[in-house]
Amino acid sequence: MYVDIEIISNNTYTNNLFTYKVPNNVTDKINIGSIISVPFRNKDYKGIVLSVSDKTNILNIKEINKYLGITLNKDHLDYLKQLAVSNKLNIGIILYNLFDISNYKNQKVMTNKSIKNISFANLKNIDTERNNVFFVPSLKIAKYLSDQLSKITNIDFYQKFGGKDEITNILSKNFKNIILLNTNFEKINLKQNTNYYFYDSNHPAWRLPKLNNLNITEAAHLKQNIFGGSFIFINEFPNLEFYNQPFDYKEDHNYELEYFIENSVENCINLYSYKYPDKVLHVYSNSPLTQTDIFTYADKVTDTKIEAILLINPTLVTNNIINSYKVIYLLSILNHAKNYNIKTIIFSTNEININKVLNSKSINKWIKKEQETRSKYGPSLLNKIFTFISKKPLKEINNNFVKGPIEMDDGYLYEINIDLQKSYDYLEIMNMYKDLKNYDLNRARFI
Repeated sequence: MYVDIEIISNNTYTNNLFTYKVPNNVTDKINIGSIISVPFRNKDYKGIVLSVSDKTNILNIKEINKYLGITLNKDHLDYLKQLAVSNKLNIGIILYNLFDISNYKNQKVMTNKSIKNISFANLKNIDTERNNVFFVPSLKIAKYLSDQLSKITNIDFYQKFGGKDEITNILSKNFKNIILLNTNFEKINLKQNTNYYFYDSNHPAWRLPKLNNLNITEAAHLKQNIFGGSFIFINEFPNLEFYNQPFDYKEDHNYELEYFIENSVENCINLYSYKYPDKVLHVYSNSPLTQTDIFTYADKVTDTKIEAILLINPTLVTNNIINSYKVIYLLSILNHAKNYNIKTIIFSTNEININKVLNSKSINKWIKKEQETRSKYGPSLLNKIFTFISKKPLKEINNNFVKGPIEMDDGYLYEINIDLQKSYDYLEIMNMYKDLKNYDLNRARFI
């Protein structure tokens, strides 16, 4: 008996599988999903079995060291495959960085399955009858959230340091309300009687740069889709790439905005200069202007020295389809300006009233339209799209997933479309990623 495995380590080994022989005395114990110990490059490593066969063409093949007594089931593997496929990673590197395998093997599918988004203002309405785990994107936010929640209920624990040992004891005890860093999401098993809150779930720190920007918020949606549980995301606006359930948005927006609307940005600048002659502002802008010296620019909206926020041609809706990423970005800026009493200036070449759009009775129709469009064409929670450009047409492509090319000025554009709702071969996709390792595969987010 022979097995193909991925090494569980902090290296993808370019999506390679490695083949080992299984001793006769453990062949009845090992299957796809089994965790084993193997000799690899003069060291012993853990590996996960991803295929099993009766023969191999490899000569002088090494034997595995031992079976480690863990075999992940189909649900465990499906979730790991979806994480890996979605982020151009493999299961081995994900297990190494995020999971306690001996704990993860005990995760069961739950009978309750609910998911919703709430605004920051609705935090006061948390369920105090059940246990609650709050995940946050930073230690600073953990402290802030603890202070806010303490006005409503008792907080048994919140993370102050971020080390692995900090939460070991607390998870083994009974608790009512605890606050954990989002990087610990995969270290715990979901339970039937617990609510899981994801505070400020659109914050950039939910993305993990060292893992190809794997997004813990997306991971939570994927995990809940397989294992169930009660999940609540707290944010300015739901990320509709991940959230595909009916949603009734009811918020009252009233931002103080100063508009300069002309037929060109240059004319907006002239109008502003006429109203405020000889005044230079230090601003944060979504699109810094190069044709004027009336502004200096901050790199971050959180810069304490900024005097105003300058938004150039902000857009929220195109062809009756809302763009949730643009809404999230805009709301985060406007709320920051409102909270810190920062002046907000709008330069626009189209008639626009941001408050009116955000408060429109049509917003739920626009939300539904985006969800329907994503569901049909992607990208969405279960439909992943990547694009890449080749200088020459590719002679051999994986026709199951790769479409194209479209001829462009700078080369040939290809699209990878992976529908996780359909039957797919994980190893085939890993092999495709391996073949395309020299190309810059960009993950699509927008519709």
